[in-house]
Order: sequence, then structure tokens, then C-alpha cells
Amino acid sequence: MPRASRRAWLATAAPPERRGELLGTALGAAVVGALFGPVVGAVANQVGTGPAFGAAAVAGTALIVVAFIVPGPRAPVPQGLRAALPAVRDRQVSTGMWLTILAGLAFGVLDVLAPLRLSQLGATATVIGAAFLGAAAIESSLSPLAGRLADRRGALIPIRLSLAAAVAVSLLAPLVEPAPWLVVLLIAGMPAYGTLFAPAMALLSTGAHRLQLNQGLAFGLANLAWASGQAIAAATSGVLAQATSDLVPYALLAGACLATLVVLRPPPVRGPAGDG
Repeated sequence: MPRASRRAWLATAAPPERRGELLGTALGAAVVGALFGPVVGAVANQVGTGPAFGAAAVAGTALIVVAFIVPGPRAPVPQGLRAALPAVRDRQVSTGMWLTILAGLAFGVLDVLAPLRLSQLGATATVIGAAFLGAAAIESSLSPLAGRLADRRGALIPIRLSLAAAVAVSLLAPLVEPAPWLVVLLIAGMPAYGTLFAPAMALLSTGAHRLQLNQGLAFGLANLAWASGQAIAAATSGVLAQATSDLVPYALLAGACLATLVVLRPPPVRGPAGDG
């Protein structure tokens, strides 16, 4: 995910009616990066680790140069970490955080289990990398659309669509074979998890604005949620799959998505903190 400071900058600078769309554009780029790991591995397998990681270093250097050229954000009012703690109890903020955790859990499971199963089914490193690259390309285009839909129709519509698709993908991923069919499923299905980010971030940002919470602190909470979900899933999904089967961690993920879909309700609409 993009760092909290950059997303806070974007959320603060973006017009409220386009906040979800612009966050979705940034998050789509971030998911491309998250899914790009297996692609780099495939390139390294073909050309060697030196050229592959050297190219990544050159790209990183170019981004550093661009970052120095872009004007800096307006300095926010300083707030301590204590100011973020009451926001966690807010329904809008907590919903955004949970959806971010859920997306992190999903990518933790997929990043570990999907390449292993493709390899077991006979797919080469190039095919595995191509599957993740294809999913990343679709995700990068869908995420701004999900954000735009959240701006115009409310965040819950794209969230529900993503969760419904995520349940189906989670149940099918450990079962579909041979490898070409699984590749198709992953390319078409992995974006269902990534498209949770834009509306989740829109909820979180809107809730923070209403509570007069610094956007940097709000997106710091989102980073914590994402990292926790991905780390937990990446560490446990492989252990669970080895002790039982791939179906168990995928079924747990599907259950979490389904439970979220069932209990998800519109957050109460309230004015900014201090109004009235």
C-alpha cells in the first residue's frame, strides 16, 4: 500500500466528491506493486537476479527524483497518536480499517498459496508471473472505478460487489484445475480483493474528516491494518495448508468475506465533530 503520508496528502488535496476515485487510482498503483513480486521473480528466473533487481533500483531512483519535483503538501495541524484512538471506535473508521485488514488477509493467503499450487499443477515461473501481472493490470483499472462508484453511489455498493466476488474466488481457488483454468481464475478473480481498498479508504478518510482527525493518523491506522492482515495470513496460511490442505485457509478467507458481507450496514450519517 502507499505510505500513509502520501495517501493523507492525496485525501487532503482531493475534492470530497472525487476523493474515492483519486484514492482508488493511487491504491490501484499500490496493488500493482503488491502483486508485482512474483513478476520480478519470473524476470529474475529468466535474466538473473542482478539485472532484475538492478532495473528495480533504477525505477526507484527515478521515482525519488519525481518526488523531489512534486510540490509538497500543506502542513497539517499537529496531532498526537492519542487523538487517533477514539476514532477506532467510530463505525465508519472501524469499517474502513476492517475492510483493509480483510484485503491484507486475502493477499497474504494468495501470495503464499497461489504460486505454490500453480507450480504443483505444472505452471512455470513465467506463467505464474504472468498470472499475477494480468491480475495487477486489471486491478489497476478497476480500483479507480470502484472509487468513483463509491463517490457517486456510496462506498457500500462497490464493497458488496467485491466481497461477493471474493467469496466465490476464495472457494474456487483451491479446487480449480488444470493450471490454465486456475490462471484464468486468478487473473479475473484477484482484483475482487484489491477493489476493497478504494471504498475502504474513502470510508476511513471521510470518517477522519468528520472527526477532525489528521488524515496522516487515519492512514497510519490503515497501514497498520493492512500490514497486520497480510503478515498474519502469510505466516499462517502456509502452515495451515501444509497441516491440512489449501482448502482450509481459503475457506476461512471465504468465511470472513461472507460474514462481512452479511453484517455490513451503512454507517450512520452525522455532521462533523462538534456540529450541533
